[in-house]
Amino acid sequence: MNSEARNGTLYISGEVTVKTLTDAAYTRFQEQCRLKEVVALDFSAVSRADSACVSLLLTALRLKNHTLEWHHLPESVRALAGLYEINDWLNP
Repeated sequence: MNSEARNGTLYISGEVTVKTLTDAAYTRFQEQCRLKEVVALDFSAVSRADSACVSLLLTALRLKNHTLEWHHLPESVRALAGLYEINDWLNP
């Protein structure tokens, strides 16, 4: 997984899975979420996502006090949100 903050958006790319999300990538993601200018997450370049991606979303929501937009959320993450009964958290 890679992440890059620019123009107020944190762009996530690559595979975001329990096998690919490293401690370093997670720490970097948290640091980027803490940037004041970051107001949105974009998942358009994510090639594969599982529950690790859900964890990233929940982390971002917590760090941004639930004031965050996201774009191009992978369908697999939407399905997991339904399974975990957290759709309301992802659809303000």
